[in-house]
Amino acid sequence: MVAKHYARIFRAPGSLGFSSAAFVGRLPMSMLGLGTILMIKESTGEYALAGLVSGTLALVQAFFGPFLARLTDRRGQAEVVFPMLAVSVAALVSLMLCVRFDEPTWSWFASAAVAGAFLPNVGALVRARWTKIYTGTAQLHTAYSFEAVMDEVVFMIGPILVTFLTLQVHHEAGVGLATVLLAAGTTAFLAQRGSQPAPHPPEHHTGPTAIAIPGMRVVVVCAVAIGVMFGSVEVVTVAFAEEHGHDDWAGLLLAVYAGGSFVAGLLFGAVHWSVPLGRRIQLLLALVLVTSAPMAIAPDIGVLALVLLLAGFAISPTLITLVALVEDLVPAARLTEGMVIETTGAALGVTTGSAVAGWVVDRSGAHTAYLVPVAGSALALLTALLGSRWLRPGDPAIE
Repeated sequence: MVAKHYARIFRAPGSLGFSSAAFVGRLPMSMLGLGTILMIKESTGEYALAGLVSGTLALVQAFFGPFLARLTDRRGQAEVVFPMLAVSVAALVSLMLCVRFDEPTWSWFASAAVAGAFLPNVGALVRARWTKIYTGTAQLHTAYSFEAVMDEVVFMIGPILVTFLTLQVHHEAGVGLATVLLAAGTTAFLAQRGSQPAPHPPEHHTGPTAIAIPGMRVVVVCAVAIGVMFGSVEVVTVAFAEEHGHDDWAGLLLAVYAGGSFVAGLLFGAVHWSVPLGRRIQLLLALVLVTSAPMAIAPDIGVLALVLLLAGFAISPTLITLVALVEDLVPAARLTEGMVIETTGAALGVTTGSAVAGWVVDRSGAHTAYLVPVAGSALALLTALLGSRWLRPGDPAIE
């Protein structure tokens, strides 16, 4: 029944093709950060340097992403993203060569910065195509849900793949495969020009930028806070497993967390909800907080696995609703910009959450560090409650 529900969205011509290509093109989003860390750590033995280089890529991407997304809305996906892809792929190759031949570390940071600045946000691009096809219909909710589920699959497959290749095959193999997938998947996606949204003429861009819309600022803060939760849960769960003498269980625990989100996303997308988006995000963020709080008091691996499974059920529905809010709040001429701002906000939160959680683990242990994801979810809920009056379409500031 659920499969038939999702099959309906692929009746649109070209939809299966661009969605499949986008899946391949965004696998690297779950591989490049970890792959860069492992590559540099294996080459130098320095975790701190590895984290700084990887963080540079993520932070520069978060800064430049909205500007390039705005240009994409104005000029079209293929015209803007093809050059971005070429520069980003070349910079990733440069990073691998600089590490391989032990070039000065400034060249590592420069390569990572250029790669991040021009890294295409394929997840935002594919959601913009679904919006073009199904805007104003119930199928758009299903399409967003499908892509959220694909994101979960990406984050289940990518880290395992990049870890195996980097540690078992070659130091540069993980980042190398991520670069190949980025180039091949994004090229195949952009080549399908018939489904891309039409560029919006300059006169459609005279209003405020996406981030100037009050509701979008609420969405971004929520996305950053949820990102803090994601990033910290990964770090603290690994530390928790090590503290309890089961470091080999860390991957399984994170897979359980992602698996709960995967199942919830499938089920959530198969139901059409009548609750307004603003109210829906508040209810879902309350569920995120309630299900994440027990992480801080889990006594052992078995209980933590159950807690992570339950907590995972709240994740995909929340992310799906945040994306739907962007589509509701942002004018069509700025849709890609809005999508990229939301996703880069989450990515920035992941980087921040990982760093903060690592600091707390070193000083107070994993149990205390689980308060970091709880704090992130609490901040997201508080933001949605305080900003509720802006989480409605038709805000005068949007026009």
